[in-house]
Amino acid sequence: MSYKERAIKGIGWNFLLLILAAPIGYLVRMLYANEIPKLEVGLFYAVLDFCCMVAIFKDLGLSAALVRFIPKFLHENKRNLVKSAIISVGILQSSVSLIITILIVLLAPFIAEFYINNKGQFTGHLSLVIDVLIILSIGYWFQSIMDVISNSIQGFQNQKYYGTINFVRIFLILILSLIFIYVFGMHSVFAPTYAYTLVPILMIFIYGYIFIKKIFPEFFKEEFLFSKKLIKELFSYGLPVMIGGAGSLVLGYVDGICLTYFTGLNAVADYRNVAMPTVSILGYFASAVGAVLFPMSSELWEKGYKEALGYGVERICLYSFVLVLPMAILMAYFPEVIINLFFNPQYLSAVPAIRILSLGTIFMTLNRIGFTVLNGIGKPNFSTKILYFGATFNLIFNILLIPKLGIVGASITTVFGYFLMWILQTWYLSKFLNYSFLTKKWILVVLVGIFSLIPLVLMTKIINNVVLQLIVGSVVYFGIYLIGILGLRIIDLKEIYNIIYKIINKLRGFK
Repeated sequence: MSYKERAIKGIGWNFLLLILAAPIGYLVRMLYANEIPKLEVGLFYAVLDFCCMVAIFKDLGLSAALVRFIPKFLHENKRNLVKSAIISVGILQSSVSLIITILIVLLAPFIAEFYINNKGQFTGHLSLVIDVLIILSIGYWFQSIMDVISNSIQGFQNQKYYGTINFVRIFLILILSLIFIYVFGMHSVFAPTYAYTLVPILMIFIYGYIFIKKIFPEFFKEEFLFSKKLIKELFSYGLPVMIGGAGSLVLGYVDGICLTYFTGLNAVADYRNVAMPTVSILGYFASAVGAVLFPMSSELWEKGYKEALGYGVERICLYSFVLVLPMAILMAYFPEVIINLFFNPQYLSAVPAIRILSLGTIFMTLNRIGFTVLNGIGKPNFSTKILYFGATFNLIFNILLIPKLGIVGASITTVFGYFLMWILQTWYLSKFLNYSFLTKKWILVVLVGIFSLIPLVLMTKIINNVVLQLIVGSVVYFGIYLIGILGLRIIDLKEIYNIIYKIINKLRGFK
């Protein structure tokens, strides 16, 4: 199968499953918002954010190293090194994760009193906070094992199974949450806590079996080699990625961390259970692209096809922008409708954050694609520089703005952080891949997106029913937007078939 066919099929499969997972993930948020007290929803996400932050060092960057080196070892027909890399990474990551889990358990009373309960919202009920901390930290130890399995599957570029991981994960979370809430009557923080803890255990059994039986059936037959050289090679690539990953996690969770400390858990519930999940739906396409682009960009770079890779990245970024921009504009226009329709009025305080963040997710999407390529071509140190710049910016301005502006301050900081990182990332991509920024087409896309709003505004003044406003307005907006995009030839229908790589013209006959 050619690279073009692999890319299109892989991205299509991943995108399909991510699109299917999006409403399920949203159902989970809706379930928590409507069945669990808002303060306890905030508690759950505050603890979850904390566990994610302290788990920065559990990965050691070795998960990314697996995705990077498995295709290389397979190409060299060194399957014993594939097995050795997987086992070595599994032992190292699970050991570090166990140490982190033990530390959290021992320090749980201190963390609960001086951080989670900083605003005194659970004074007299600290045992509840401590229990949630301990249970979720155990779940994160099992997640470290599942991470090794999922990254091994990705390294084999088996999109058939890798693409299902996120879907199965969120589906199991929904099912378990429903069972705990409606069968066991657990209308409390323990419903999501138990669900998030049990899911990685179930997935280890499911995908461990798939990996051994379907993807790497020779696993037990191949010789395991304890190689200091291999471990050094994995670490030399992985440690910069880990440092970069630390910056990425800070970017992802520092908002929740600062909101927990400076404003309290109700703001955390607004931001983490409503605002961020709503706008994050726009990033699913980039996730689908990244799942395929990481190992493939690694392979193309190794073979010296830099021009073809640069052309592919240029087109992927443009088409991603074309796809995400109208959805971001619609989300910024209809936040009240979305909250009233899917959540409840007590979460309307999240409206300003949704408006701001929806536009910021455009840059988040482009950043995900860019970081994927930089890591795939063996330049994780540049990703690290960009991520730490963004993380430092986020941390400083969150501390300055959140005490005064709450979730609005967190949202503004996040958007500007994404934008500045995108500028840096574009510069690096142009340096390594002869990547060119199609300025004229990007400006035209923005203009089409803005002018398509005019009929939408008129439509919403005529229609009074908010649900009809959302449905009819979206159809009208997308229709006019599509006509503008095609009419101005911003995209070419023939070229869409080659949306990821038009490599077939550059790699004739290469399979």
